[in-house]
Amino acid sequence: MKSLAVLVMLAVCGASLATAEMPGVSLPAEHRALLESHCFQCHNADEPSGQVRLDDLPLSFTHLETAERWQKILNVLNAGEMPPEDQPPLPKQAKADLLDDLAHALVVARKRLNDQGGAITMRRLNRREYGNTLRDLLGVKINVSELPSDSGTGGFDTFGQNLFISATQIEQYQSLGREALEEAFARLAEAEAEQSQAKQPQESAARFSIHTNRQVSAISAPGLRKVRFECETANEKVSAYVVEQQLARERAQKWMDAVDEAAARPENTEVVAALKQAERRPGEYRRSWEQIRGAPSPESFGFQTLENNADKAQQALGENWQGYHEYYLSRPALDRGAYLGVKALHPNLMALGHLELPVPDTWKGGDYIFRVQVAAANDSLPEQRFLEVGLHPRNGKVLATYPIHGTLDKPQIVEMPFTLTREQVDAGDRTLWVREKGSWDNNEEGIRKRQEAVKRNGIGPVLALWIDWMEIERVSQATRPLPAGLAALGLPLQDQATPPSVDELQSALRRFATVAFRGHTPSETYIESLLSVYYSYLQSGATATSALKDTLSIVLASPMFLYLAEPASDTTQRPLSDLELATRLSYFLWSAPPDAILLNLAGSGDLSEPDVLAAQTTRMLDDPRSSEFVHGFLYQWLDMERFEFFEVNRPRYPRFDDSTRLSAKQEVYETFAHLLRHDAPLTDLLKADYVVIDPVLKQFYELEDCAESTPGQQGNAFRQVRLPHHSPRGGLLGMAAINFMGSNGEQTSPVERGVWVLRKLLNDPPPPAPANIPQIERLAGKLLTTRERLRAHQEDPQCASCHRKIDPIGCGLENFDPIGQWRTEDSYQVKDDTGQPIPGSSKTWTIQAGVTLHAGPKLQDYFELRDFIASQSDDFAAGFSAALIEYALGRPVGFSDEPLIEAMVHSARQTNYSTREFIHALTSSHSFRSK
Repeated sequence: MKSLAVLVMLAVCGASLATAEMPGVSLPAEHRALLESHCFQCHNADEPSGQVRLDDLPLSFTHLETAERWQKILNVLNAGEMPPEDQPPLPKQAKADLLDDLAHALVVARKRLNDQGGAITMRRLNRREYGNTLRDLLGVKINVSELPSDSGTGGFDTFGQNLFISATQIEQYQSLGREALEEAFARLAEAEAEQSQAKQPQESAARFSIHTNRQVSAISAPGLRKVRFECETANEKVSAYVVEQQLARERAQKWMDAVDEAAARPENTEVVAALKQAERRPGEYRRSWEQIRGAPSPESFGFQTLENNADKAQQALGENWQGYHEYYLSRPALDRGAYLGVKALHPNLMALGHLELPVPDTWKGGDYIFRVQVAAANDSLPEQRFLEVGLHPRNGKVLATYPIHGTLDKPQIVEMPFTLTREQVDAGDRTLWVREKGSWDNNEEGIRKRQEAVKRNGIGPVLALWIDWMEIERVSQATRPLPAGLAALGLPLQDQATPPSVDELQSALRRFATVAFRGHTPSETYIESLLSVYYSYLQSGATATSALKDTLSIVLASPMFLYLAEPASDTTQRPLSDLELATRLSYFLWSAPPDAILLNLAGSGDLSEPDVLAAQTTRMLDDPRSSEFVHGFLYQWLDMERFEFFEVNRPRYPRFDDSTRLSAKQEVYETFAHLLRHDAPLTDLLKADYVVIDPVLKQFYELEDCAESTPGQQGNAFRQVRLPHHSPRGGLLGMAAINFMGSNGEQTSPVERGVWVLRKLLNDPPPPAPANIPQIERLAGKLLTTRERLRAHQEDPQCASCHRKIDPIGCGLENFDPIGQWRTEDSYQVKDDTGQPIPGSSKTWTIQAGVTLHAGPKLQDYFELRDFIASQSDDFAAGFSAALIEYALGRPVGFSDEPLIEAMVHSARQTNYSTREFIHALTSSHSFRSK
């Protein structure tokens, strides 16, 4: 799948960086013949048109100047500016071949000419690393979204060229450090309070039938560990609302009858006629009752609000929810719990069909456990038996979704740990909620589901989930180990009448700074400066504890904390010290500082021993903290950012609700984590006979009858599920998230899918799209199939040069709709300027997924395409290796990295492409262990 230009890149010898000559990138000789026959007559030495010569232009790109000249040629050819209109055009096939080879050659040449030769730029901690480092040091999580951007010129968020700090940002880091210290000290104070209370009788969980922040706070006592809401108390409001709703209808009818009676009088004939002529909906004229002589006010019939009471009266006679509320009150077990409903049910409590439980105001940031006892009603539908749990009702963000197997006779308890940061507490984001999966992701979707249910049964959605109680428990701070930074201080950390002695403080600051600086001991001059700052705060009236926090915040804004420093006296490569190696390894696999084990091995000089380094790499991959590598690396390697770009067309694809979307995204990470955990072949990402999914995706993929690797396992965990024969799932190509990223939420994009496959799976990325190229959107409004639209890419040679490779792959994936469901048909609907479908302007066709790859085989369907891609294991492994090098070393790969890439692929090939072998081959390499 590689062009000639790309293949040249692989023929790099293993010479040292000091003596290796930059290998050239060359165009095939036949392209000179094309230029000679069509261009040299005008662009020659005698009379160069436009002062541009082509006859002396070499086919080898060994210098930047040559590459720039060829780039200009590519630009004018892509723009259609050459040859001139009065000259014969280039033959289409020959032009497409030239553009293809030239674009790829320029990509490779640019990469080589900008090769850093293995040099690694000193860089700051990126946002993820900074947050994790404070977490390990102080035991708290802070919001890092306001920190400087990590992306810069592109690449991974570990690239040193993007990670710098301006002088004005130092204060921002110091402020964030002070915030983290404030929360860390507060948690420590809470832990000490808990320890003193441990000797006293413990309070039991508070049970209450009230559900506002103010009332929960009122019953919260210092020693209280739990709050619980008994949900049956919500039913009293439903009963009262049924009565209120009926009375409101009766009052509204009386008011409207009185208005109509006044409107029928002769003196009102003219004004009523004018009002009715202007109304948009029948009866709307009553909103202007004040213009009708003798008409009574809605207020006189009991409609007393701050809004238009005429509207309130008419709404009372509108959609009748009394029947739905009566249906609710007929449900069983209302004496023990409440049902999750829909909008207009449970007024004030369930305005959007959810139940809420706030964390009491007196409870601050920390770790919590949320529990709910829940059951599925006997008449609930299978797709309804999922419970969503979220935080903060206003934005409705789903945190987790749980399958519900419990019954009214034997309900189940769902338990979810969660953490509240100090920032969330201060912002008021402290309310947990539960609702039925997909019941009310947004107003439009909730209304649509409600209306569809009314059409089906005349009442509304089936009440599927019954909730007995909800509770929140504080996790004891006293049981948490003291974070490394606070433990290193060794000082009383609450306000003291007298500050520590100079010697005590000096030792404490030295220990804290050494831990913060990841094992590097600060200079005595630095410690003396911190002492001076501390005493200046005391002299200005600060308490001992406040002065200590301000002083420590300076440590957390120091270059030795913010930067991953690997100093070098010159440009010559040198081996990393064991301490530097420990830091590089930990930030690669954990995005966090080295732990005590790594630091001890570095201190003894043993870490650089090959066997020790390999054992530590294995240990770190086994540690839960390696999830930071999984998420940080995969999100960027697979371009998962695109997953957030689009909203799905929910009326057209109703199954892709918020929970399904969250699970689809997580499947990508969980699958790679599974490979890493079990050291399975990396090539399982190309094709596998299993998937790693949760119950939500198991239903979405319609795999309920497939065997799991851990049968009987409860909860919402991801687990391995064996696939039936000839399943389209298994591997990245069958994942909903990958297919969704190759769409706009409404229509598939074979171009996006084809480009993604070339870049990520075949290691054959197409060059960037040229400017001023007409897009296929010009065909909007025409009744064409997807294939017919894509043929537009083959009309112009400048398009065909890339799209002849891209489009066949994308067409081979067309059996997946925009959300990754399998389909055999597709359709297109022409819409007007307002987005409304034009009647009679739609087309439906059977999907033909057979394709012929450019310079490749003819494939009958998606399954043969997947098999072909899966056969390109070495290309996939090389692309993965290059991405791994970039992420780990914080720099773009260059031609000088080709021997390492080849070595990593070769090593992995010997172990059937085991996922861990790639990492071991990298961490043991000279490049990883050198500066």
